[in-house]
Amino acid sequence: MKRTNYFIPTLKEKPSDIEQIDQVFMFRAGMLKKVSNGFFVYLPLMQRVMNKVAGIIKQELQAVNSQECKFPILTSQETLEASGRWNAFGKEMFKLSDRSGNGFAISPTNEETACFIAEAYAKSYKDLPFSVYQIQSKHRDEISPRNGVMRAREFTMKDAYSFHADEKCLDNYYAKMRAAYFRIFNRLGLEVVAVSADTGAMGGSASEEIMAISSSGDTDIARCTACDYAANAETVEINSVGVKNVSKGEAFDAVANKIHTPSIKTMGNLLKFFSGKQESDFCKSVVYDADGKLVLALVRGDREVNEIKLRKQIAIAFKKPVVSLEIADPKKLVKKGIAVGFVGPIGISKNIKFIFADNELNDISKNWIVGANEKDHHYTNAFSYCFDKSVVYTDIRYAKVGDTCPKCSKAKLEFTKATELGHIFALGTRYTNKLNMKFTNESGVLSSNMQMGCYGIGVERTIAAVVEQHRDDKGICWPTQVAPFAVHLVTVDITNELQAKVSEQLYNSLTKQGIEVLWDDTEARAGSKFADSELIGFPFRVVVGRGVVDEKVEFVERKGNVKKEILVKDIVAEIVDKRR
Repeated sequence: MKRTNYFIPTLKEKPSDIEQIDQVFMFRAGMLKKVSNGFFVYLPLMQRVMNKVAGIIKQELQAVNSQECKFPILTSQETLEASGRWNAFGKEMFKLSDRSGNGFAISPTNEETACFIAEAYAKSYKDLPFSVYQIQSKHRDEISPRNGVMRAREFTMKDAYSFHADEKCLDNYYAKMRAAYFRIFNRLGLEVVAVSADTGAMGGSASEEIMAISSSGDTDIARCTACDYAANAETVEINSVGVKNVSKGEAFDAVANKIHTPSIKTMGNLLKFFSGKQESDFCKSVVYDADGKLVLALVRGDREVNEIKLRKQIAIAFKKPVVSLEIADPKKLVKKGIAVGFVGPIGISKNIKFIFADNELNDISKNWIVGANEKDHHYTNAFSYCFDKSVVYTDIRYAKVGDTCPKCSKAKLEFTKATELGHIFALGTRYTNKLNMKFTNESGVLSSNMQMGCYGIGVERTIAAVVEQHRDDKGICWPTQVAPFAVHLVTVDITNELQAKVSEQLYNSLTKQGIEVLWDDTEARAGSKFADSELIGFPFRVVVGRGVVDEKVEFVERKGNVKKEILVKDIVAEIVDKRR
């Protein structure tokens, strides 16, 4: 392809609203153009990479007998209500009505449609197992789209679904798909790790995220320094080592002391008022609105509430999934007579029924400073046995550096940044039971125990991870297998007859070898051509310049910018050999 015929609008300056370096390079390299918040045009270079990544995915899924198909982009309200997901995604799911008033959603994922296929064609255990997948656009109304295509409102997902007659078959296929994921990402040149994760709105018995290690990643993952434990930081179970819990029947005489703390609400001001105290001496109280009901979460002053863990505990108390969980509106709290800024766990049950405290607070060796549920007052000497009896003690905080590994209980956890690329779920009967799917098992009995798995990959996020792991300070360094073009042929002076002639000969020779070449045949300055070449970052660059007088060209390997002169007659063989 000649540059004069190819649309690559490179930029010298980074976009003002993009900070993440991989995204900066993708925009500057002429791969993306923002249309509005969370929506982008994929320009020709981006589309070529999308096709390359999709091709590798298709090859590896074919190897595990997953067949490509295409589902409708809309799913009916009736179907999503049957599976329990019409409200599960909250405000993130785009919803609409047709001209007859029937409700539909732009599918965030397609479990229900996959089940429709299985129900229609898998009537017997002999029809199982089978797996189907698609690579298609998905839409989610992200509250805060950011970092370019890393968190967008429209994105491309490979979503695969498998169906099985029993759990053993599902477990075996899950392992095969997991291995296929590692082959896909290894072929793309990515360093990845699998971590245990929350099942979220997808449901199911188990899930793992495949994460790319990334200094600019949007997710924290925890890894043990001694064993193979790894998990999304949101899901790490915390061992409350050293906590001395209250035993039933124990009697205590201590009474909490009420202290006047005029207009002192923030942690900073509390620390000044209670001289000599640390954040860890306080009990932090956070009031949430969970589907219209008030919930109080309590953690130590230097901890943060883990809303994923909290949501699970609330769902247990409510006996149903929680759709919306938000910090409660202070105006709503005032109307209910709650002293905003002075909320605490003593005597609050008259206003808030559901109270969850982190296990760390249920320690009889600690006396906490807590809000007194009265304006301008706090309690000191507040032991856990002074708290309301309705408090449920459980794990609701985020893990931190120094916490003990929940698997081996020996080593400390370390944390690193990562980017989620794929997510795999063992759904079991989560959907097949709800949708009343039945098949005849080996005993000839009509069974409702069809097992299901689902497996997703975010294509744009994967490409961004490739750029993040394969770049330098000048631009992208594409791995050969995913590069938009293999060779950047740069003619220093296209008006020079000899340079133009040799360039055209090389272009034709490389193309005949099946090598994808972008020939910069423009009249731009040499410096501009080289800057663009390093920014766009194809694996190899061939520079046709003054050396052609001596029948030589410059050959550059983009990764490491390794340069050498090669005879014109040898350059094609050199590139063919390097690409093997």
